[in-house]
Amino acid sequence: MPEELSGATKAAIVLSLIGEEAAAKVLEHLDKKEVRRVTMEIAGIEMIDATRYESVLEEFRQMLEQSRGLELAGPPLARRLLAKACPDDADRIMGEIAPRRRVDDEDGPPPPPPELPEVVVRAPVRRLAMLLADEPPQTVALVLALLPPRKAARLLAMMNREQRIEVTRRMASMNEVRSEVVARVGEVLSQRLDELCDEPLVPLDGIQTAADRLTNLGRANGQEIVEALSEGFPELATQLRDILFTFDMLRGLGDRDAQEVLKQVDRSTLALALKGADPELHAIFFRNMSERAGQMLKEEMEFLGAPKLADIEKAQRTIIDLVLKLEKEGTISLEEQAVVAG
Repeated sequence: MPEELSGATKAAIVLSLIGEEAAAKVLEHLDKKEVRRVTMEIAGIEMIDATRYESVLEEFRQMLEQSRGLELAGPPLARRLLAKACPDDADRIMGEIAPRRRVDDEDGPPPPPPELPEVVVRAPVRRLAMLLADEPPQTVALVLALLPPRKAARLLAMMNREQRIEVTRRMASMNEVRSEVVARVGEVLSQRLDELCDEPLVPLDGIQTAADRLTNLGRANGQEIVEALSEGFPELATQLRDILFTFDMLRGLGDRDAQEVLKQVDRSTLALALKGADPELHAIFFRNMSERAGQMLKEEMEFLGAPKLADIEKAQRTIIDLVLKLEKEGTISLEEQAVVAG
């Protein structure tokens, strides 16, 4: 009759068969004494009869099945059985069982977290943003805490900095929430979503509309607002900047201002930018350069051939940013009418 193996020896056999990475992860969950004992057993293994290995693995498999059965028991299994046996009364019966379980077993697993209605969870981000715009921060924090992480993050990104901080603070401070509160919030949002869906949406080019309004505020005010937007909404700020501040605004450069720009801009950047500009803009720069410098610039422009539009726009944006910077510092001055439309 074969000698009975100790628990440590059986553990050593299993660990020796599951691979080094898996074995190392198992050892992380043991205390120092257990790790020492099991590793000593592993080090002492030389050769064991194949039937012994099979016997240990079979015992291990049976233990796994038993533990799996315990994990599957409880509310999840009860709900599945009720759903099959009496689907119409499953929720009511589980509702009666749940409070009793909490009283009988206060240390048991917590109830599943409350959920928002599916219609709210699946709603487009922009519609949710419209719904939550007038809600108090605590309600917004609750909704974001129950939405999928990516959708919640997109909603946070649409808020201003102060709102994001306040909503995040309240979300992080949550310890528990009453399921009836979630149900009430979900019901209200569902009703408001239905109302929104019934109202036809009128298309509106928000970017162009905002740019038109900022244009009439004047370039300095427009630049200030765009810079403030860039901190929290960089993509939106870039779209507005591209409409508000174009290469054509350089028509407002006087000769002295053009000379100041020429001192600070790289010739290759200017050559690339002028490849996409009209003759009037060419003239502004060429008449403020020496004949030799102008000839070199023309040769560089010819050498470029037909550059990509993206490269031309990048070069123009570099010069536009330089001009805006110089104007803000008071080094140059642009004619306001060059960029402000009636």
